[in-house]
Amino acid sequence: MDYFSLHLTTLRQEISDLRDLNVLYLQKAEHSSVERTASDVRGIRLLQIKRELSNMRDCPPEPKVWWDKVRKPMRAA
Repeated sequence: MDYFSLHLTTLRQEISDLRDLNVLYLQKAEHSSVERTASDVRGIRLLQIKRELSNMRDCPPEPKVWWDKVRKPMRAA
């Protein structure tokens, strides 16, 4: 399995897990501060996944070019 297929499978599973946790959260009438924070973190993670999928869609046709671009460390200014 190539990198993209494996990564997409992993993201699908993570989205499914987040969805299941959100369903459990919504079934309760009251939430503790920890539960509310966890819900916020799940929402942030879903946005991160959305951005990551968007970036994958816009990547160059050669995966090595994309992977090298992602893995390069940031230089200090």
